[in-house]
Amino acid sequence: MRNYSILLVYFISLLFPQKPSQILGFWLFESMTTITKGKREEITILYKDDKNIESLEFKKNGLIIFDVLNDGINKTGKGVWYADETNVAIIVDSDTTYGRYEITGKSLTIVTNEEETKEYYGYSTILKYQKD
Repeated sequence: MRNYSILLVYFISLLFPQKPSQILGFWLFESMTTITKGKREEITILYKDDKNIESLEFKKNGLIIFDVLNDGINKTGKGVWYADETNVAIIVDSDTTYGRYEITGKSLTIVTNEEETKEYYGYSTILKYQKD
C-alpha cells in the first residue's frame, strides 16, 4: 500500500508542478457548509466555535500541517499538498482530498464534491478559512 501512495504522490506532482504563492501560509477555519444531494437537498453549516477550531499551514516545500479540534476531539498531523491556479490536492495518510479553491483577499474557499453511489448520496463541501 505504501508504494501505491508514493506513486500517487508522484503522479499528482506531475499534474500540479508549481506551488501557487497565494495559498502559502497559515489559515484559520471559519465555516464548513455541506450540501447533501438526496431526494431532498439538505444543507448543514458548521461555524468556528470553542469546540470546532482548525488551522492549516501550506508550506512552500509541499508540506501541509493541520491542527483540528472537532467536537472536543483533537487531531494534528502533516501531509502533502499540490495545487495549480484553481485546483488543490491534499494527501494525509491514505486520505486524499481533491477540490477547487479560490482566494479573495484574506479568504480561502475550498470546494469538494463527492458523486452519489449506491450506498451514499452525493454531496458538496464548502470550506472557508481566513489568513492569519
